[in-house]
Amino acid sequence: MRQGGAESTLPMCAWADANTGASVGVVTPEIVGQKPGSVDLAKVAETTLKVRAESRQPIG
Repeated sequence: MRQGGAESTLPMCAWADANTGASVGVVTPEIVGQKPGSVDLAKVAETTLKVRAESRQPIG
């Protein structure tokens, strides 16, 4: 018997290189209600590239 709960979509992209690695999950009201096959993965990848660029900064 299943009680409560809900379905949602959570697209993720990830990267790893010599000294950093991360997974980025994109959660918006629009995306969580979409079927997985209708998510614009290119847009999710663009968001991941922005996060990567912002996080990979020289120390100091």
